[in-house]
Amino acid sequence: MPTARLLLFRCCRLSRCRPQCRCRLCLGFFLLTLLLALQCAWAAQVSQPKEIIKFRMRDGYLMIVQARVNGAGPFSFLLDTGTTRTVIDPELALQLQAPVIGSDTLAIFSSLRRVRLVHLDDVQVGNAKASDLGVMVDKINEVKFLAPGIRGVLGEDFLSRFDILIDYKKRWLSFGDSAPDGERSPVRMKGQYRGLPTSNRLLIKAEFMDTSGGELELQLDTGARRAELFPVSHESLSSQPWGGVMAVSGGSKGITIHSRITMRIGTTIITDLDVIQSHRGVAYDAAGLLPASIFHRVYISHSGGFVVLNPVERKAKPMPAPPDASSVMRNGGS
Repeated sequence: MPTARLLLFRCCRLSRCRPQCRCRLCLGFFLLTLLLALQCAWAAQVSQPKEIIKFRMRDGYLMIVQARVNGAGPFSFLLDTGTTRTVIDPELALQLQAPVIGSDTLAIFSSLRRVRLVHLDDVQVGNAKASDLGVMVDKINEVKFLAPGIRGVLGEDFLSRFDILIDYKKRWLSFGDSAPDGERSPVRMKGQYRGLPTSNRLLIKAEFMDTSGGELELQLDTGARRAELFPVSHESLSSQPWGGVMAVSGGSKGITIHSRITMRIGTTIITDLDVIQSHRGVAYDAAGLLPASIFHRVYISHSGGFVVLNPVERKAKPMPAPPDASSVMRNGGS
């Protein structure tokens, strides 16, 4: 823009110049150039829509996406907000020749085991790309039984770098989306287990309306099928009268299922919910699991520390037609 002002100024200072005519000519030329640039930008905006990533859903709740790892692939990965660190299977680690950088403890269901840590240069889903990840290596047979064909699990160490909108009904997600309209429910991304800090969490407060036990912190989990309460949370709820229907399975690892339960998160009310009270020992920093799939759409703002549950879908605004070049020349360059 300073160049345009300079051209107009110099035009009027030339000897034997007719300032009014020359300035109109330069102004018309400038407006035409600006118009062409705007038309190119408008065309680019139309030809480059926001990326929508389709996912495959299994059993009505598991999300399977295609990811590239160190430039190779794509490979099928389970997308799981309940997993703090990404996991790949040994065959993929060998194929990528990923260097070992240490070890860590992997918790799957009620089992704990020590596994290798390897370094990945980058992991990419669509245009969302994260670099320098230390990921676990495990056969993940328990997870592959639920989602055959996957090569790993994408955890919050990858997902937490983006704000994410998930549409379960249409089976797509997008990274980097702006926050939609709706109530913003706070989430904690750091917890504590046995006095030690935990990270890469999505802990949200929920209240079961059928009891008087107060609010509990649940992990928002795309890998959970039903709402579940762990034994540590039973002290405040087990003695309370539950509404609905109850079913019990025996044994030390048995469960109690409460049906037709109502839960509240902020002002959002979820009805006819099945809640599992588990008797299995679980190493966890939350009172239980909140399945993300009970909502039609979920927006997770890792940057803002909140979620929007069942946000209203935005209606696409029609793009304005580009201005007509001939009309600009008539107005500015006559």
